[in-house]
Amino acid sequence: MTLNVKLVEVATVPIGLPHRTELKLSVRGLSCSRLIAADVNYGFKPTETNPDFPTWEGAYSIGVHFNDERSEVFLDGRYYSHPNRKGQTHFLYVSELAHIDFTTPRHTQEVILQRSFMREIADDLEVPHVTHLGNSLYHMTDDPVLRRLALRIYPFFDAPETMDPLMADHYMWSLGIYLCAHYGDLTIRRPIVGGLSTWQERLAKDVIETSLVGGVGLAELAQLCGLRTSQFAHGFKRSTGVAPYEWLLRRRIERAKESLLWGHKLSEVALACGFADESHLTRMFRRVVGVTPGAWRATRASAVQH
Repeated sequence: MTLNVKLVEVATVPIGLPHRTELKLSVRGLSCSRLIAADVNYGFKPTETNPDFPTWEGAYSIGVHFNDERSEVFLDGRYYSHPNRKGQTHFLYVSELAHIDFTTPRHTQEVILQRSFMREIADDLEVPHVTHLGNSLYHMTDDPVLRRLALRIYPFFDAPETMDPLMADHYMWSLGIYLCAHYGDLTIRRPIVGGLSTWQERLAKDVIETSLVGGVGLAELAQLCGLRTSQFAHGFKRSTGVAPYEWLLRRRIERAKESLLWGHKLSEVALACGFADESHLTRMFRRVVGVTPGAWRATRASAVQH
């Protein structure tokens, strides 16, 4: 056990830090719909702190390590101390955590998987509830698939306002099902469904079209179509070829193209089409179209003149 530490709390999680150290702790939060995540950096050049996110209760923290480090964990009356390697992922049941001491520089991304959401996943799939993740309350694994899946959201810590509720839901369902199936006792007995019916596809597209500004949740779309969330997500992709969030993004881009042709400012186009700001519009437009909005508009204007 590390002596002479001061305790600080991050979303009710007690963290022990040495009294005499040049290292600084910073935490950036990301919260949208079911997604709760944190970028926890204990180092010499920490990022700006933004600890504005819900508390972690009745939940596992899924943490990806960005560097080699060592920490000491006091959990459910037991003591854990072992090196964590860069790229490894831990499952930490924070509700039983007494405290965790940082003894070396440490940088992790933590995604919170709540037990209530784990039950929701099982209920949606019509299977028994998941009772555990990993083989202990503090489990380490080196899983490249899980690492890539978990880190998909990391860029959003720099611009949390660009995270869309539909994308957040889709991310959490993908991550949650993977974790519960590969590291828990989730059994999926129900066969994979086909695509949506004509009316379900039309309704989903219409709702997405009217939700370009503000967004819409995956569960809400599923409920409107009379389906479970996992059924809807699979069925929508079978019918359209893309996930619901990708459809939403493409519709926003098409709406933006129309506004650009009317000569509106990029900042006005961004807000009118559901993007957080001009830079968010530019990044997404380039990703989908291949060029910036300004370059696309200039090309179209040149084509009209000729």
